[in-house]
Amino acid sequence: MPEGRAENDDFIGTLLARPPFHQWLRPRVVVRDPANDTLTVAIDHRPELARSPDVPDYHGGIIAALVDIAGHACLAAKLGRRIPTIDMRVDYLRAAANTGLRAMGRVLRAGVTVGVCDVEVRDDEGRLVAVGRCTFSTREPHQAPPR
Repeated sequence: MPEGRAENDDFIGTLLARPPFHQWLRPRVVVRDPANDTLTVAIDHRPELARSPDVPDYHGGIIAALVDIAGHACLAAKLGRRIPTIDMRVDYLRAAANTGLRAMGRVLRAGVTVGVCDVEVRDDEGRLVAVGRCTFSTREPHQAPPR
């Protein structure tokens, strides 16, 4: 990770490496900037990520997963723990083919019960492919729900 080394970088590395789905997708943190509450996750293009065997572009589900992973990693890095996704929205802006993808998550809010991140997904040429917004439950696992 070229920028923003922090004590919980091992936590984020494990967070991305441990789930079986992530082992298949192979996301990796390429930039972390704690001062700006951002984190960028990248994936490389592979034929099995395409939506069609005839066209080397990404399946929308792969892009949506990348949005969720980047948003989660960004907020989890700030909080130092895993958090569940409550809601997520993705707007697809252009097809990306034969290119890696980078998803930069930015924490907008890290509240007591809810956290929100915006994510921009770009191809290797820097073109904006998709944007997303993720909402997470930030409540501590042992906290009782508010009355």
